[in-house]
Amino acid sequence: MSRARLLDLGSFAAYFVVAALLGRLTVLEGAELALVWPAAGVAAAWFAVTGWRRGLVLDAVVLFVCSWAVNDLTGADTWLSVGLAAGTVAQVLVFGMLLSRWCPAMWGFGDRPPPGVPGVRDLGVLAGAAFLSAAVASLAGPTTIVLLTDGSWASLATWVLRTTVGVLAIFPLSMLARNVARAPHGGLAGVGRGTIVEAVGLVVATGLATWLVFWTNDDLPVPFLVLTTCVWAGTRFTSWVADIHAILLTAGVTVATVLNQGPFTSIDDVTARELVFQSYVAMIVVLNLALSVARRELLLLNRRIARSEAASQEQATMLRTILDTMADGVSVLDDTGHLVLRNPAATHLIGGVQLDAEGRVESGDYGMFYADGTRLTRESGPFTRALAGEQIDGVDVFVRNPAAPDGRLIEVTVRPLPNTDPLLTVAVFHDVTADRRERDELASFAGVVAHDLLNPLTVVEGWSEALLEAAQAGTVVPLDRQADQLGRILRAAQRMQHLISDLLAYTTARDLKINPVRVDLHAVATDVARARVDAVRVKGGESPLITVDPDLPPVLAEPVLLRQVVDNLVGNAVKYVAPGVVPEVRVAARVLADGDAHPMVLVEVSDNGIGIPEDQQSRVFDSFHRAHADGGYRGTGLGLSIVKRIAERHDGTAWATGNPATGGTTMSVTFPSAGRRDVAELDDGELDVAEVRLGAADVPRPEDPLGDDVGDEGDRAGHRGRR
Repeated sequence: MSRARLLDLGSFAAYFVVAALLGRLTVLEGAELALVWPAAGVAAAWFAVTGWRRGLVLDAVVLFVCSWAVNDLTGADTWLSVGLAAGTVAQVLVFGMLLSRWCPAMWGFGDRPPPGVPGVRDLGVLAGAAFLSAAVASLAGPTTIVLLTDGSWASLATWVLRTTVGVLAIFPLSMLARNVARAPHGGLAGVGRGTIVEAVGLVVATGLATWLVFWTNDDLPVPFLVLTTCVWAGTRFTSWVADIHAILLTAGVTVATVLNQGPFTSIDDVTARELVFQSYVAMIVVLNLALSVARRELLLLNRRIARSEAASQEQATMLRTILDTMADGVSVLDDTGHLVLRNPAATHLIGGVQLDAEGRVESGDYGMFYADGTRLTRESGPFTRALAGEQIDGVDVFVRNPAAPDGRLIEVTVRPLPNTDPLLTVAVFHDVTADRRERDELASFAGVVAHDLLNPLTVVEGWSEALLEAAQAGTVVPLDRQADQLGRILRAAQRMQHLISDLLAYTTARDLKINPVRVDLHAVATDVARARVDAVRVKGGESPLITVDPDLPPVLAEPVLLRQVVDNLVGNAVKYVAPGVVPEVRVAARVLADGDAHPMVLVEVSDNGIGIPEDQQSRVFDSFHRAHADGGYRGTGLGLSIVKRIAERHDGTAWATGNPATGGTTMSVTFPSAGRRDVAELDDGELDVAEVRLGAADVPRPEDPLGDDVGDEGDRAGHRGRR
């Protein structure tokens, strides 16, 4: 046996002997049984600590010997001592069987005792186990003694009652003592809602009431007045304070009764006096414990409610913040059509709240229509349909009202909220205007790409099959015819190459990360103009006349994308001229609203070309739109859409107007300004003239021809048509 086990055994045996001796001091004259028996609670706590571990038989033997010895040495009859000892052992074993089954936390707790009685239910379990174990145990000893010694059955009832009260009074306090012994701060932190001053007041009031009722009065049956202090202790203090109050009050009443003081002394029959006394003590103990345990349970419940309420408030605040910052609109309505909740995004998407005379949301006032053009009303609205059991998931609704004067396409999803009274429905509004437009554009884009790629592929496939069939048949094809067929295949492949290059440029304009820097617009425009003139000269054509105005202001832009814009605009101006006309192009720029915090630079490229019909000047920036597709001008229709995308990604825009002076077109595009520029510097040195004119007479032919690469690049650039 371990040292700790022996220490526990010795400590509880000594604790039991002391409690039993104190109980034997309360035996009334002419009686065999003590008025109180705290040793029953000590025995219950003793076995609750050890549980059903090995050594239980030894504990039972030691308990039997201690009980028999105390009763026998204090004057009890030998047979009565043996019977009471047997009853004590039987009572604690039955108590353990019941408690370990009904409330395992209170049995076998060892070093981890619960902090008193956890709740009202546990107190009921404890009282039931104590009473039933005492009643069953009475058959093992006291009943036999009654039958053999002509004892009173009232004495037997008194034994059962006093044993039950002893367990109720001592067992919870023993758990607390064990808790404090193992963890010094395990249960004595404060006295509850009552203060120390109030505790002193409780002690004084209890002592005064006990003295008045039990020491100055022997005739009036008013011991119930003392119970008011039990109510005070139970409702204002913790369980351990209330339990100590019950024990001290019981001790005071017991001492008075033993000394023949108080109203209980007026009962002549000793057995009846004991039974009434035990009932009174049971009321004291139960009242203190029940009220204190209920108070503790109520405080814990209030604490949980407070924590739950605080958590709910935090969650509500978080949800409200989330709703207020959402881009999607959210509205909640009850089943009568009254608005319960709405976030700012809903007001932005579908407009302010519209109510009828009864305060219900009037769906018909929002200017909402289904995809088929049917006007949305309260009866046909998503909320009503959802309440009727219909699945409203991703329904497109068109909105046109003061909040959306140009019209807005909204995707509506409505769900009823379960377990709500009244029944609530939540609607989510998602703006899909841009998504639908982009989807339609993408579908159109894919269709045009597929069509434009299929045409040259068909040419390549057809002429390749013709050449293959001739080769397989051994047919001699004249060289000039073979050259013509191969030329057709080559031109078809080049058209596919041009289209793919423009598609890549279109994607770059959309997805390339923008890192604007200060860019010399004059240098970029001059360099582009030189490249265009060189490309035409290499191919043997008549050089265009490209003029770059002086003092072009610098801009904030991504250099690669800015050069692409200027190159596309200049390339279109050179390309779209009437047959036999020498292209004349002018590049000009000026700062708009110079006093603004963020001024823009307007870049204008004017030409003497064939012009753009007025009704198509805004459409030429659409993908794959070609204003002169039937005029023999080759191109993919992506050039100007690339220009506009690049400008918009720089917070600018692009548009086209007619050029009355030449009959051609002026293409305009805006970029953020980077400040004024006084002197234009090119990569090859400073300019000697105010403006740069590049053409056949101005640009000397290079000593080393640029060759096929430059020619191909010029040809590719020239094919990035705007129409």
